[in-house]
Amino acid sequence: MVTINEEQAPLRRDIRLLGEMLGRTLKSQAGKDLYELVEEIRALSKVARKDPDADARLRTIIRGLDDEDTLTLARAFGHFLNAANIAENYHSMRCHRNEADNALSDQYSMLEDLIPRLVKKGVSKQEILKTLSEMEIELVLTAHPTEVKRRTLIQKSSKISDLLAKRDRLNLTPFEKQELRDDLETLITAIWQTDEIRRVRPTPVEEAKWGMAIIEEILWHAVPRYMRSLDHIAEELLGEKLPIDCCPIRIASWMGGDRDGNPNVTADVTYEVALRSRWMAADLYHREINEMIQRLSMENCSEELRACCVGDVREPYRVFLRSIRNKLHMTKKWCEARLEGKKGLPTSNIYLDAEVLQNELKICYRSLKETNGALIADRSILSLIRRISCFGLSLVKLDIRQEAPRHTDVLNAVTEYLELGSYAEWDEKKRQEFLVTECRNRRPLIPEGMPLTPDQQELIDTMRTIARLPADGLGAYVISMAGAPSDVLAVRLLQKEAGVAKPLRVVPLFETLADLDRCGDTMNCLFSIPWYKQDINGDQEVMIGYSDSGKDAGKLAASWAQYRAQETLTRVAREHGIRMNLFHGRGGSIGRGGGPVEHALLAQAPGTVDGRLRVTEQGEVIQQKYSIPDVAVFNLMQYTAAVAEATLAPPPRAKPQWREIMNQMSEISCTEYRKIVRGHENFVKYFRQVTPEQELGRLYIGSRPAKRKADGGIESLRAIPWVFAWTQIRLMLPAWLGTGEALKQVVDEGKEPLLQEMIEEWPFFYFFMDMLDMVLCKADAYVAEYYDDCLATDDVKALGRMLREKLQSTKEVAEHIVKNLPIQAERETLRSSVLVRNPYADPLNLLQGEVLRRIKKDENHPDVLEDALMVTIAGVAAAMKNTG
Repeated sequence: MVTINEEQAPLRRDIRLLGEMLGRTLKSQAGKDLYELVEEIRALSKVARKDPDADARLRTIIRGLDDEDTLTLARAFGHFLNAANIAENYHSMRCHRNEADNALSDQYSMLEDLIPRLVKKGVSKQEILKTLSEMEIELVLTAHPTEVKRRTLIQKSSKISDLLAKRDRLNLTPFEKQELRDDLETLITAIWQTDEIRRVRPTPVEEAKWGMAIIEEILWHAVPRYMRSLDHIAEELLGEKLPIDCCPIRIASWMGGDRDGNPNVTADVTYEVALRSRWMAADLYHREINEMIQRLSMENCSEELRACCVGDVREPYRVFLRSIRNKLHMTKKWCEARLEGKKGLPTSNIYLDAEVLQNELKICYRSLKETNGALIADRSILSLIRRISCFGLSLVKLDIRQEAPRHTDVLNAVTEYLELGSYAEWDEKKRQEFLVTECRNRRPLIPEGMPLTPDQQELIDTMRTIARLPADGLGAYVISMAGAPSDVLAVRLLQKEAGVAKPLRVVPLFETLADLDRCGDTMNCLFSIPWYKQDINGDQEVMIGYSDSGKDAGKLAASWAQYRAQETLTRVAREHGIRMNLFHGRGGSIGRGGGPVEHALLAQAPGTVDGRLRVTEQGEVIQQKYSIPDVAVFNLMQYTAAVAEATLAPPPRAKPQWREIMNQMSEISCTEYRKIVRGHENFVKYFRQVTPEQELGRLYIGSRPAKRKADGGIESLRAIPWVFAWTQIRLMLPAWLGTGEALKQVVDEGKEPLLQEMIEEWPFFYFFMDMLDMVLCKADAYVAEYYDDCLATDDVKALGRMLREKLQSTKEVAEHIVKNLPIQAERETLRSSVLVRNPYADPLNLLQGEVLRRIKKDENHPDVLEDALMVTIAGVAAAMKNTG
């Protein structure tokens, strides 16, 4: 049995290697004096928490730095942490590969353990195969601004990971080992000489191009590997491969479609992004067909394929594939012409339907199978057939998202212009009657040329853009801030008015505590409208918001509300004979619903997954999961196994006594959370003084503004900068505030055994406590107090002390509850990682606090301080391994 220390030995070796190389680079690039200063600060930081003299010396050094040295030191410690992250991420894949010695796929997959367990529980192999064959997992890539690293640095980090993998080979010659060391040091030097700060805010089109690049460079190659692994596991454990056009994974995107609070995403942007994505798909298929033409030089073929070739041909595959290549070339030209604004373009010789392309390739596949070319068919044609199932002709399905008040505003303008009254002032019943009547009415409602404000015109233009674009490239229309049936009906009517031939499915997003509590009634009302029920044809999608509900009510209350909402939505849909598909709007951080997918899915209410999953992949999560092919394949397999288990072996239903205690804790935690966030007179002042919240807007990590309204307060602040700001000072407040009081109350009432029973028997509560424990490992009162010392005025320091006391009491009660349970032991690796990182992370926090003090003190501060602040923000994000 390999011990944790033995398993971690290669990781420590890699971190030491990269650290030594970075040290040499720092000495050569920044000078010996600065290198020695870094080493002195690191040495002091190792003991400062326990040695008051070392702590005082460390703070004195930081306070006495000149502005230029502050920037250089921040860069040095930030790069040390990024190097540690690269090594840890690679080591994770190394462990999975080590576990794969006897595995059925190229790396260990939990699916290999799951299938025998399911069979043992009485699930038939045919049922498992059917579930895998029909599974639908749609990963929705979003441009949420949480990835602080520049793409060029992400790419260099990926190359370092590749070189670490090469160093693990056993048969390297001394020369090859030295070559690898030189290559590593070259990359580290290049990273040091690269500006890590984004100087220009990305446009929505640039964000979409980044998403397309992730697909082109990683997912395009990972999906066939993933499917071959899945096929092999199915054949070995279930006795049969999956259908040839099966691919459980689909990719969607919000990049270029999410206009909620982002005025930079316009109708023109959406049109351009959708066509660029379509062009990219055609180009990728074109490249693959070119390679097939080179490979498939054989003469023997089936009669079916020969009949598709004109005349007597000697190389039928090449002749047949050239016609496909030509149509793909013309498809690219068609996209280019549309982007140039040309109209009336012929569509006779282009691909508009993915099924047509897929069926043509199936002819090649069947022919190879019939003529002793099965291996060629499976290694080349099959991969492309499955790519078509995954990516279609549009690469991604582009969602549109807009907030409900914008639709109300347009309809109000229409009713007032037509002298029908004020739609905005009508009650819900009157709105529904009006909307349903107009949806069924064949004549247009909105007059051509009626006066509209720029915002109203933009929304109408968006609807018309939807009508102009190929329907297979579009996904859902998501309504944020949805709270009533009329919000859904309004979007359906506006699509009809724009002439959308195949309307996008309309997806309400329930994100506040009140909306989650009411969502069952809202959907029940919609399903009770005969016209609507017929219109959706038995299928409804609803999005659950994890971010804003957490910001609204605190983590515990929000988690319980999300669980109950999923139960309610599934039950209401079932009562109406409708299949419910839940869309999970998860972020990367725990405060925004993040966490390991296999635990998160089993923590859902039983019966709510049902072979289908739609989930957002946001910001730094995309980079963490899909920037390296091995990691991408692993994560796709994890999703597949988790959905299979949640479908075929769902978790137990919550016992009545569990529900009762959750209701009690939810109420206590929400009250305590809101008492501070909404009720404390100094909370907003404290938040803005001690966190870099206001400075985050100057970090050009996304096209979207930090607030929905420029002049709004905390309530208009988006969930990402809200979590991001607290993470920077390592107080992690959104993920635990209110929870400690709730847990302590039920423990004081003698219900501790019931809580432990819930942890051991109920995946929902296990996952909640597991994620709470993870956050509490990272939360740090020592660091948070330093920000108070640097930045807080005397009138708010009492609040800071109270919050740190609440943090400590939450840690104590949580540790008391999980003592002697497996959940505690499973966190030891993280605790060890945090301790190792602190000597590098603490100086970054000290530097950030000092830089913020200088910036706030002097409005005319030098630009180098702005750079230093941005670097510390990126460095602390690396230390915490997430942002917002």
